[in-house]
Amino acid sequence: MQSALDSKSQDFDAKSILSMQELEPSPVDDSLSTPDLETLESGEYFPKPVEDKPARTCGFTAPSLGLRAHRWDALLSGIQRYSTYPPTAFFILHFANTSLIPLITRSVPASEPYLLLTRPVYQAPGLEHLVLTVPILAHIISGIALRNIRGSRRARLYGAETRAQRDLLSFWPKVSLQAKTGYFLAPLIGVHALINRVTPLRVEGGSSGVGLGYVAHGIARSPVFWNIFYLLFVTASVWHFVGGWATWMGWRVTTARKERSAKGSLEGYLGHAENQDRAKRQRKMWWMVNGIAAVGAALWLAGALGIVGRAGEGSGWEAQGWNEMYSQVPVIGDWL
Repeated sequence: MQSALDSKSQDFDAKSILSMQELEPSPVDDSLSTPDLETLESGEYFPKPVEDKPARTCGFTAPSLGLRAHRWDALLSGIQRYSTYPPTAFFILHFANTSLIPLITRSVPASEPYLLLTRPVYQAPGLEHLVLTVPILAHIISGIALRNIRGSRRARLYGAETRAQRDLLSFWPKVSLQAKTGYFLAPLIGVHALINRVTPLRVEGGSSGVGLGYVAHGIARSPVFWNIFYLLFVTASVWHFVGGWATWMGWRVTTARKERSAKGSLEGYLGHAENQDRAKRQRKMWWMVNGIAAVGAALWLAGALGIVGRAGEGSGWEAQGWNEMYSQVPVIGDWL
């Protein structure tokens, strides 16, 4: 009996060995590799839960606008994106009024009527705050809150234990060029609004007397201050707007997020054609985005400083009123 069992066991082992086949090695699928840090931090790697569809509908579906209310980062990302639309419309109008039209007319008095035509569009009571104030504040606040949320997620991802480790990982360890231009631009916008909107409202009760002549008069009074201010203000504004819209379109040139590098992999070592094409596309996008920003900034400065900035001081009672407004600007009135 025992010998029969041993014989059957040997036959089974022989069949098992003979049934094994030698397989050729195959490359590992990149889609199944370990996700990069950016994917883990954003939470995009893990599969989304399947949401139950309602059994009944009202006959139509409301647009989601890309927002998911159950995730704060998605909600804040939507606010940060869609809050840029109204200021962009104002940006285009202001670019035409303060740069393109002065470049065409080559005269400040001839350009003033065009500024007055578009002023009711963005300085009407209530509309100005709807187009500029509220969207800009929402954009800044949502950006700061979103950075804090992602920083906290990064700290949890790395398992920070001490307070120093949490602060190191959660408090903005890496700020992109896009964010830097935004934070640099925020106080400049405040100074611009203080001089052109707040001070005239406090001194004369409105901004009806503020136009291209008012700006030219201020530049003639303090040329060093205003040339430096508008050089920084215009350059940062154009780069932030162009870089932001390039990001919305999928061209991440000025943001911190980059394509995952193939360094260390066999494809990167051998110079895979796909990686070379991706690098070429990245360089092309970089040159295109920065080229558009450079041309836009150059055009704006040519009209603002080249034409308006050289118009000189005003005269008569109008110039006296402008001097009074510039002298009463809080904090920096003595420099103007």
